[in-house]
Amino acid sequence: MDLTATPTLGLDRSRQADPAAYAIRGQVPRVAVRPADRDEVAETLRAAARDHLAVVPWGGGVGVPFVPAPRRYSVALDLRALDRVIEYDPEDFTLTAECGVPLGTLADTVATRGQELPLEAAQERRATLGGVLAMNASGPRRRRFGSPRDRILGARFALGEGTLARTGGRVVKNVAGFAVHRLLCGSRGGLAVLLEASLKLAPAPARRTALIYALDANALGDAERWSALTRLEPGWLTVLGRESGSRVPGIAGAPWVAILGLEDDDAWVERQRAIAEQALGTPSQVHEGAEAEALRRQVTDADVPASVRLSFASAHVSPHALAPVLALPGAATLVFHAPAGRLHLAVGEDQAAGVVARLAALGFALVDAAAPDPIAPAIPTTAALRALRSRVRGALDPHAVMALGSRWERGLDSV
Repeated sequence: MDLTATPTLGLDRSRQADPAAYAIRGQVPRVAVRPADRDEVAETLRAAARDHLAVVPWGGGVGVPFVPAPRRYSVALDLRALDRVIEYDPEDFTLTAECGVPLGTLADTVATRGQELPLEAAQERRATLGGVLAMNASGPRRRRFGSPRDRILGARFALGEGTLARTGGRVVKNVAGFAVHRLLCGSRGGLAVLLEASLKLAPAPARRTALIYALDANALGDAERWSALTRLEPGWLTVLGRESGSRVPGIAGAPWVAILGLEDDDAWVERQRAIAEQALGTPSQVHEGAEAEALRRQVTDADVPASVRLSFASAHVSPHALAPVLALPGAATLVFHAPAGRLHLAVGEDQAAGVVARLAALGFALVDAAAPDPIAPAIPTTAALRALRSRVRGALDPHAVMALGSRWERGLDSV
């Protein structure tokens, strides 16, 4: 196919974009297009399948640092023009929107009705709904709200050869059939292109409070000190290493910082705060209301860029479980969302395998590795699971149009 003569894959030339803006780890696509609606997305995919081109869906680009360079990369498919809120039903606590809309826009929409969209992602003013779903991204409140695949009710999507499909529904009571929409959460655009999604909302809490504690290694590793927090039901509790903490305005100096977020009615927030202060002492900072919510968003943004970012899941839900981690490479960049047992570290490529092995011995299982190339040891999987993934990919993308599909097939999706 001559991409110089037909740079927009059959679309109007106004849909073309600069390919250089869509590089993945230095790899630039041959063409970039920005369809105006789902029919144009389908047309693009049909053309790509016909001409054996490899496509990468794009939203705000927030997740790009966590994606290895694809083996083939012909077309960048920018979905940000699909940015409509299609249906918002405050009474039913549901919302349906196109997947190119920024997460922050949806948050603003539902906040006017005292509700919130319980999805979290870094840079929510850039991150799109489709990107957050495709990454199955979550943040400090993962235990409270679950991951995106727990919130999605249904979706419209385009298969690799351009067929438009839909599974699930727009409200809880009419969700039926195979939950392919949940399968697409975490597939990173490797199986299909998400076009539209319906989501469950949540009521906004009456009060938000955030308590900040500066910690040294002794305080962080004191199991008895943290044991009292098992009586709490915090909205979130995150520990940050020095480098990660430096990315949160107003937090600097301490080797590690713990931030306890309380979200509930006034009486229960006050009771939880009293328990926390009895166990941990007087916090160095206290934030209320909009300041506490802004702090949570800043914590969600706190990951430090590095050549390799490792993510682990664990049954450990108390900050003292980090004590043996503090001597490992990447400790200064750690982000630990304690109630969810989620630990993120940034390390050098030559350190990754050793860190994975050491943390496995401490009860932390690798669930994602963002690196220029796949690193060893790989995320554990089985031959049967790989075979199943291959069949699923063959059904949804029979012509291997989706450039990131091989990564999903190997089991390297975010969970």
